[in-house]
Amino acid sequence: MTPSMTLECRLISYDPETCRLVGEIVNVSADERILDADGSIDPDLLEPITFDPIHNTYRKLGAKVGNAFQDGKQLK
Repeated sequence: MTPSMTLECRLISYDPETCRLVGEIVNVSADERILDADGSIDPDLLEPITFDPIHNTYRKLGAKVGNAFQDGKQLK
């Protein structure tokens, strides 16, 4: 079986015209096989997927492409 992570969410709002759904994460469950030495979720071990609504497919998310809140500082 593939290692997994589950996010349990509470519905905050839903707009049927736009299909915009807003939720609050209330619990996270993770298979131990996707945890690093510190017990944090390692995205490379998880191999996360996302839904592509245009093509009705699931896509595997790729490699790290940058560092949030750091890379943009070089542009100042």
